[in-house]
Amino acid sequence: MSARETRDSRNARNARNGRDAVDVMAEQCTGRGASGVVCAAAPLAAQAGAAALRDGGNAFDAVVAAGLAETVLLPSKCGLGGDLVAIAVVAGAESPTALLAIGGAPAGLAAVAADGGLSDTGPMSVGPPAAPRGHAALAERGHLGLPRLTAPAVDLARTGFPWAAVNHRLSLASIELLRRWNPEGTVYLPGDAPITPGTLVRLDRLADVLEEFGRRGGGLMAGPVGDAVVAAVAARGGVLTADDLATARAEWVPCASGALDGRTLWATPAPTHGPSLIDAVTGAAAGEDSGGVYRRVLQAIGRRRATLADPSGTSIVSAADREGNAVVVIHSNSYPRFGSGIVVEGYDLVLANRAGRGFSSDPDHPNFPVAGRRPATTLHAWAVADDDGRPMLLGGTPGGENQMPWNAQMLQQIADGERRPGHLVTAPRWEWLPTDDGVRVEDGVDAETLSAVAPRFVSVHRWGLPSAQQVVAVPRDGAAIVGAADPRTVGAAVGV
Repeated sequence: MSARETRDSRNARNARNGRDAVDVMAEQCTGRGASGVVCAAAPLAAQAGAAALRDGGNAFDAVVAAGLAETVLLPSKCGLGGDLVAIAVVAGAESPTALLAIGGAPAGLAAVAADGGLSDTGPMSVGPPAAPRGHAALAERGHLGLPRLTAPAVDLARTGFPWAAVNHRLSLASIELLRRWNPEGTVYLPGDAPITPGTLVRLDRLADVLEEFGRRGGGLMAGPVGDAVVAAVAARGGVLTADDLATARAEWVPCASGALDGRTLWATPAPTHGPSLIDAVTGAAAGEDSGGVYRRVLQAIGRRRATLADPSGTSIVSAADREGNAVVVIHSNSYPRFGSGIVVEGYDLVLANRAGRGFSSDPDHPNFPVAGRRPATTLHAWAVADDDGRPMLLGGTPGGENQMPWNAQMLQQIADGERRPGHLVTAPRWEWLPTDDGVRVEDGVDAETLSAVAPRFVSVHRWGLPSAQQVVAVPRDGAAIVGAADPRTVGAAVGV
């Protein structure tokens, strides 16, 4: 055998092994079941959602149980002091609907912003938390009720859970933020130091919040927890009031819609960046290379660059069930870590900074914090139709400014004919670098086309980016219920 034949044989073998590795990873990330599937960014949260399905709950019960568990397991990223958006297909529906639970501007924030006092952390960044309203609205479409759905999260908080590596990493990046706004200390920096990954952590006071939520539901902030939130913000010089808390709401609204290579695409509407995603995939066609996707994404970003000011600390849960329901929830404390940095005394509740991060200080800007106005947010989720126009797949991802680029790349895969959730979430990705519109690229992306169009090109290993995508398939009669969770951030998909 010649040297060239040997080299060609070795390259062919390596290519086959690479495909085998991708297939194995895709299978490991996929959950299948006869009764349902639930995906979460934390494995213990996915287990909580699966238990809800086993107890007779539906997909809405599963995402609430999983999402509330994540508020304990991932307090650096999400919680009842933040907000959420969702996209859902109710059994038999011809199109999905969107849920928006995003707190609006406090009444006193406009004057603060006009005087240049708006801040992306601290007391002038806090708006009314809307996540309690959002979880309650989801639970209303379930079967089990909030006391049952809060129970797994309460148990985790009281008995203890292993501190996640992502919490440790975000704590390291947040030491000064947490110290500044919690000078008396916080449970999230015991001994004034980040918690080591794997340490068993108890959050009894956060359990108190969750139990109160189980009793009050969407009215959580009308009780002692809300009083403590207002007091915590006021003590630090903020303008949030009890009247502001009462404005928080969760609304089921029509989705924004567009087209993906001839099939209907739905997304959560403004003020989320769902319309920006639709903009980015308009004109997509099967077989387009990564360079073409990059151009369309950057054009869409350019049209909304003025409002792209929300690199969020975010998580995701999703589920589908044998009744035919499917739902994706993106929930967030905003900012890359620990929201505003304020931890409410007596409750260990992290307050989000969506208001400070998402609004503009320009009084003439459409995103100025007029009282009650919801700020622009990068949070969004999507659904795409099958050949008959029925909802087929639902998905989303955390990732701040890269939520839309990552979702656009996945939708290109769907345009190319990929339908398997596991292969969708494990496909190679590129990441937008907003400082100069460069890209960070995983092995496996067609790097040649990207390097020709991006001003800066950085390579990383396969599955080396912090994407956390999830995809669930709308259930079909006679088929297993399927979903998948991105392996890059230790997600889990559990079939029941």
